[in-house]
Amino acid sequence: MINQPIRDQAHNLRELVGKSKSNMKIISVSSGKGGVGKSSISVNLAIALSNLGMRVLVIDADFGLANVDVMLGIHSKYNISHVIRGEKKLYEIIQTGHGGVRFISGGSGVSELLRMSESQIKEIMKGIMVLREPTDIIIIDTGAGINENIVQLLLSSNETIIVATPEPTSVLDSYALIKTVVLREQAHPIRIIMNKCDNRKEAESIAEGFREVVKRNLAVDIQALGYVMFDQELPKSIKRQLPILISHPQGVAARELMAIARTLIDLPAMPLSSGRLSRLLSRMFGH
Repeated sequence: MINQPIRDQAHNLRELVGKSKSNMKIISVSSGKGGVGKSSISVNLAIALSNLGMRVLVIDADFGLANVDVMLGIHSKYNISHVIRGEKKLYEIIQTGHGGVRFISGGSGVSELLRMSESQIKEIMKGIMVLREPTDIIIIDTGAGINENIVQLLLSSNETIIVATPEPTSVLDSYALIKTVVLREQAHPIRIIMNKCDNRKEAESIAEGFREVVKRNLAVDIQALGYVMFDQELPKSIKRQLPILISHPQGVAARELMAIARTLIDLPAMPLSSGRLSRLLSRMFGH
């Protein structure tokens, strides 16, 4: 049984996000355990969405262990710790990295970020609501595992993407995270991405089996958003601080990430000409 104060905190955060501009969507990306490629998915998905014409902002909320700025090739002078100390406003620490993706650094090795209170998280969400530059999609890259800050961030978003790998430990930890979220808010939209898969058959089989277990035991239907095959160029791109969408845009991982991005914004899977894409986006988003 979830106690009332915790229910109220989650409700307050959801209500705050509900007041955001109708054309802005907040997507949280999380995982049950570390090492599954969550941050890489967040960064490359942001680039893919940007390539499709979306105005994207990545917020590194892997508090204390942040690395989005490194992946985007930027050394961050300011991070969220400067915001919670009142030294900077959220919009003042936005930077631009590879692919023109805007991001906010979470601050690696900043211990105070690991002890953020519910009120501090709420202040960050308030800062998101008053961003000065137009934004279509905000991707919040949360920490891995289960703790109160992570769960609050997930529930404050419009939807959550869980990144998992075929490894049994990743699948089990992902289930535990989803169960925690569902016990708080059963209707919260959750989708899953299977990462580092050896082949398509393995990815589809594990994703479908996972969905069935979640539906049977938790009475919720999560969507398999897509899968990303293991790409030998991906570890190289991380070492070079150059996302795979930039270093190998025609590679297998990049193509699959583009397909996932199209699914997120309900675009046709087949490539469109620039003229057709521009007209389609204009109809969908009124740009």
